[in-house]
Amino acid sequence: MIILGINDGRHHNTGASVLIDGRLVASVEQERISRIKMDNAYPHEAIDEVLALAGVQPDDVDVVALANLSRWDQRPYLNRLFRHVAELGRQEPLIRRFYWKHQYDRFTRVLRPRKKPHGVLSRKPRETVEHHLAHAASAYYASPFRGEKVAVVTLDGSGDFSWGSVWVGHQGRLEHVRHMDAVNSLGLLYSAVTVYLGFKATRHEGKVLGLAAYGRPEPLLSRLLRHVNQDDWDHLLDARLARVTLRQFADMGQSVIREMCADLSREDVAAGIQALTEKLICQWIRRQMRELGVGKLAVAGGVFANVKLNQRLLALPEVDNIYIHPNMGDGGLATGAAYEVHARHHGRLHPRLLEQVYLGTAIDRAAAMQALRDAELSYEEPEDMATRVATMLADGKVVARASGGMEYGPRALGNRTVMAACNDPSINQWLNKKFQRTEFMPFAPVILEEAAADYFPAWKPEHVAARFMTITYDASEKARKNIPAAVHVDGTARPQVIRRQDNPDYYDIIAAYRDLTGVPSVINTSFNMHEEPIVRTADEAIRAFLSAGLDALILGPFLVTR
Repeated sequence: MIILGINDGRHHNTGASVLIDGRLVASVEQERISRIKMDNAYPHEAIDEVLALAGVQPDDVDVVALANLSRWDQRPYLNRLFRHVAELGRQEPLIRRFYWKHQYDRFTRVLRPRKKPHGVLSRKPRETVEHHLAHAASAYYASPFRGEKVAVVTLDGSGDFSWGSVWVGHQGRLEHVRHMDAVNSLGLLYSAVTVYLGFKATRHEGKVLGLAAYGRPEPLLSRLLRHVNQDDWDHLLDARLARVTLRQFADMGQSVIREMCADLSREDVAAGIQALTEKLICQWIRRQMRELGVGKLAVAGGVFANVKLNQRLLALPEVDNIYIHPNMGDGGLATGAAYEVHARHHGRLHPRLLEQVYLGTAIDRAAAMQALRDAELSYEEPEDMATRVATMLADGKVVARASGGMEYGPRALGNRTVMAACNDPSINQWLNKKFQRTEFMPFAPVILEEAAADYFPAWKPEHVAARFMTITYDASEKARKNIPAAVHVDGTARPQVIRRQDNPDYYDIIAAYRDLTGVPSVINTSFNMHEEPIVRTADEAIRAFLSAGLDALILGPFLVTR
């Protein structure tokens, strides 16, 4: 059975995925083609791209799976939210006025007819999948927890008028436990603080996370907790914080944040919201795990892009292991919708770990050679690419790699990556300047699996989440000594733990670098300029390489040096 999954524009990061007989074979987000970060345009080009990558014609598609509910199916979720907002409005006049004068009209506009794909696909059977069910499906069906009962949790800003859900995954099926109204969204609260700090919501929350390590959580944590009902997640936030979640970016919400944070440094504000997020979500998930009687946890949704939160969750005594879907945000909705529709048609879909995530546009020999000739760049084809590049890295050079299939999700994992030695912390400032980035945290390391436990003692081989750079670990003294550029001020790092079977050519470079230097790790940062998506094609890789002024570029089997 061939299923085309589509996230079609009701939320950011539109895209498409192809599932063949329950296996994900291709996935591309529209932003990678349009070059507009977090694009929410209808993904016509992404649809064409994934069909081509999968070797599938539109006529071959059996069903189209649409993430997010259709216009009328959303009404129960909308009505539930209205009831909650009306209840809060009795306590807060601003919410009452907002509810009656603005919100219903706004939500009615959201409930608009959805677009269709072109041509034959517009006539194919279509099935819709609720936003958080799509997230849950992406987490469960791509997890390593086959044959086990799994707690599946989704948390984000908002989707289909909810900000989260709980499910039990067992024997290839998802059983619904609960949904949570968007008015209680910690994700929206975090985004409101992101905007207050001068960053862009849904894009720069990672900068707030990095900044948090430099600050103190008090007194903001205590100030926020006064407006939180920790024992009742159906009424988690009081009316004052509900003003923030309802209007995060307008004065109605921002005035609350300004009042709470006016006497605090930016670092302390970031630390406070991060501490609140960790505290509340960890407490709540502990309760969910105990009530459900399970030890395995699979998660998706934008909140779980917070890698420090994920570390805290894995450390909970109730959690034996955690799986974070590699494309945890809305970019993974197309995949989740396709998984769920497959499970509907077949009665179940047993989880199958997503072993590798190189599911996007490929840069092969022919594409690389054509792009290099068009750019009039000289190049070579080394017999031993790994040793050649490792030598350059050991000499302090910075090397980009654009080869093979593009990564699925927000993390570069070797195929659209920039590499540098981790031994000099000043490389962070150099790379930030080259890529026009303004970050508050070090770049992440890639490390050979056989050395991971020496550098990150809490890591275990069954922690597959670390293969996709979705979780932090405390760094050992050996790591602090050998790879200081990859260790944050709080003593943590976000590694990509690599096995040779995951990406042989990339692995061989790291192994050759280890043989030269004794250090089994280098910096791995995404290959893109600031505020641009990760490069997709060979032409884009060349432009980014030249713009950043890097020392070398691996393009397919070729090497370009400056």
